[in-house]
Amino acid sequence: IGYVFSVATDPDARRRGYARACMEELLEWFRERGAGHVMLTASADAEPLYSAMGFTRDTDPSMRLSL
Repeated sequence: IGYVFSVATDPDARRRGYARACMEELLEWFRERGAGHVMLTASADAEPLYSAMGFTRDTDPSMRLSL
């Protein structure tokens, strides 16, 4: 199980793809290590990004992605 927490992007650097790029690399790192799924807690502002990456609502406020 992978767990992602405390992800933040400086307000002046938002909407440039940095969070997505970091998450894509981190997900690959989890896959290489055999993680079956990844869990995180998303803010309302971040949930669209994680949903677009395939995460689904688990139990509020948790989200999960099966690898």
